[in-house]
Amino acid sequence: MPEFKIHIGMRIWKTVIAVFICALLGMLFDDHPFYSMISAILCMQTNTAASIKKGAERLLGTLIGGVGAVLILLLIDFTPLKPFSVFYYIIISLSVAPLIYTNVLLKHEVSSYITCVVFFSVVLSHFETENHYLFALQRMLETATGIVIAVAVNKTIRNNDKGKENKHEDL
Repeated sequence: MPEFKIHIGMRIWKTVIAVFICALLGMLFDDHPFYSMISAILCMQTNTAASIKKGAERLLGTLIGGVGAVLILLLIDFTPLKPFSVFYYIIISLSVAPLIYTNVLLKHEVSSYITCVVFFSVVLSHFETENHYLFALQRMLETATGIVIAVAVNKTIRNNDKGKENKHEDL
């Protein structure tokens, strides 16, 4: 019978720690830490430099998606546009093109996916929120918080797996 060895690398443990810090901050500020936790997971990379790069990509995408979402929220508030109508979905669908193209113009195509995720998370949910502009701002700040936590944890806790700092083997 083959021997089965389990090794949970430092990247996983650092991710767990970053997620827990996000949860604690969520509790402290009486907010759900969903977006910061996701950011922490996505930004935890094999080394600090890679985490910073991934964080910058995510932050840019979040900013573009958040601004795009606020523009749609303004349309809802100052025009007869009704959320979740056919015309609303046409506008949402057409908005994807300029959002992605903004990433292309900024030469950050890799941020396009998060731009669209943030945009959809704001324009397709939480309409019961009293101030949806504040919701959009909170989501952007929460994402930034998760990024900062992931980078700080990655920088603070060094990888003990010798020779694996730049490989994916430390998962």
